[in-house]
Amino acid sequence: MMKKISVVIPVLNEDGVIGSLLSQLTSNDSFLEIIVVDGGSTDATGDKVREFHGVKWLQAEAGRAKQMNYGAAMATGDILWFLHADSKVPENSAALVTQAMEHSPVGGSFFLKFDQEHFWLDVFSKISRLNMSIFTYGDQGIFVRRDTFKELNGFKEIPIMEDLDLVRRIKKKGSFTKLPHAVSTSARRFMKNGVVRQELKNVLLVLGYYAGISPHYLARYYRS
Repeated sequence: MMKKISVVIPVLNEDGVIGSLLSQLTSNDSFLEIIVVDGGSTDATGDKVREFHGVKWLQAEAGRAKQMNYGAAMATGDILWFLHADSKVPENSAALVTQAMEHSPVGGSFFLKFDQEHFWLDVFSKISRLNMSIFTYGDQGIFVRRDTFKELNGFKEIPIMEDLDLVRRIKKKGSFTKLPHAVSTSARRFMKNGVVRQELKNVLLVLGYYAGISPHYLARYYRS
């Protein structure tokens, strides 16, 4: 029996990219429920989303974890699949998720590619193939069984590292699979801030989280 997948996409002022992802998802022949959760956009994100018939448009308190939890609470699928608005998914990606979950894992993800070529971005992409919590983040398209997500009480509503935290807790529940297929994401932040500088900043943030530094403090550093 085909498992129903609920795709949850948190957005905030993403009118420039959300249409591309929704075009991919709505052309998929698999059984998808698509939920976009807005955190207070002031651009045309809502207008873009409403162009796609059947896509659910919800509004929640701002904060990626809060938005994803709200979307998951409204979802009806057997599998929850969390995507970022600037993602590009591989062809037949929903079928890949379904097939992966047929082999008893409780969750999984894709690995990551960037939409621009750069030596260090390619290195980061290769590292993201490793099935380790420290190398698995929200922009890799995390998916999880809905009942497992409920047992875990969803994402911790912290301002940063909610994805890494969830993956660590999923792995304590059972097998987590890393698919040999990539979700592509925008390199815009890396190109704006400098690739090496941004990667170093990300590494320091993760190390800080593992060292027990408060996510609220890390979020201030991330935004600075």
